[in-house]
Amino acid sequence: MNAIPPYNPDFLLQMCSGRAWSLSDPEPAAIHWPDIAEQLAKVNRFVGATPGVTYSVAQHCCVVADMLPPALRPYGLLHDAPEAFSGDIPTPYKRLCAMIAAEYGAGDVLAIAEDMQARAIHAAAGLDYPLTVGFGGAIKHADLVALATEHRDMQVENAALWREPLPGPLTTVIRPWPWPKAADEWLTRLYRWCPSAWAREHMSF
Repeated sequence: MNAIPPYNPDFLLQMCSGRAWSLSDPEPAAIHWPDIAEQLAKVNRFVGATPGVTYSVAQHCCVVADMLPPALRPYGLLHDAPEAFSGDIPTPYKRLCAMIAAEYGAGDVLAIAEDMQARAIHAAAGLDYPLTVGFGGAIKHADLVALATEHRDMQVENAALWREPLPGPLTTVIRPWPWPKAADEWLTRLYRWCPSAWAREHMSF
C-alpha cells in the first residue's frame, strides 16, 4: 500500500464545533473532547437496529468502562472513540471489507484508518497506545459482556445471526440515555479519569 500523505484537505472532517479533523494526519492537539462526546452520543450502536429506542456508542463506552478496574476504565471509555469520526461500522461489514481488502492485497484498510485515529485520541488523553495484551483482553471481555446485555435488552432475538458464544450479560438492565445525557456522562468520566485530558481542554480552548 502506498504511504498516506500526511495532510490532505480531501480528508478533513468537520466536527460539531466547526473545527476540522484531519483523518490522514490526526493530531492529538486537534482533539476537542466535547466534539468527541457529542458525536459519540449521536452515533447509534448496531446501526440503529434497536427497535423503538436509540442507543449510543457513548453510552456503550460508559457501560464497558464501568465494568473495569480503575486502571483500565479510561481505555474502556475510549475503546470505540474513533467512531466519532466514522460512525459505528458493524462487525459483519468490517469482516466483508477485510475480506475484500485481503483479496486485493490491500490489508485491513478500515482497521488501519481506525488505528490512526485511536493513536491520536489516546495521546490526547495522556494514555499509552496500543494497549498491552492483558489490558486489551480485559477490555474485550467487558465489551462482549456489554454486547450480550445490549442484545438481550434492546434487540430482537435471532439465534442464526449470533453463532459465536457470548459471556453472560449483566444482571442489570441497560436503559438508553438521551443523547445529551450520554454525552455528559461520557465527558464527565473522561475528565475524572484522565486529568491530562481535562487540562489540555481547559488550557487550550
